[in-house]
Amino acid sequence: MAMFAGYIEELRHVYADHDLRFCLSEPNTESVLAGAEARLGFALDPGLREAWKIADGGEHEVRVFLRPGFLTGYDFLSLASAEEARARMERRSAQYIDYVEETVRDHRIRDGWFHGGWVPFAAFGGSSLMLIQDHSPAEAGKVGQVIAFTHDPDEITYVAPDFETFLQLSLEAVRDDPEEFLEIF
Repeated sequence: MAMFAGYIEELRHVYADHDLRFCLSEPNTESVLAGAEARLGFALDPGLREAWKIADGGEHEVRVFLRPGFLTGYDFLSLASAEEARARMERRSAQYIDYVEETVRDHRIRDGWFHGGWVPFAAFGGSSLMLIQDHSPAEAGKVGQVIAFTHDPDEITYVAPDFETFLQLSLEAVRDDPEEFLEIF
């Protein structure tokens, strides 16, 4: 719990330094998280599970994550929104059976437009950009790695080996350019 709690505390400072309000939703209960794991058919990664135990997402357009190397901030999805985003991807996946990405996919990520082990946890632009925790990686990958979905052209890319590393990279990127992260132009 300390890792995400520390991350959130750092973000509170970034928001406060720019006189902006930072608000997250109330935490999930243990029974809500257990119910989600039962529906998924596997245990959530401990880091992401603890994040949802601290806060059930954030308010719309209150950026919580920054993908390293990109300028777009992501909203933290509630557990219900994450499950809905996952279900939408699963429903759409049939139309992408023969889809071929323009660039070669990272060898740590399985081929395909959707896998049952993918758990979205952050989004931007109505889920046209999503951060996903991968519980069904390729052989060279690692359970719990963080990947990104980008729409148009659709591609799945590698972000970080685990949630903790992702938080560290995200925080470094936020500190490097807080105005861009906060969309203060």
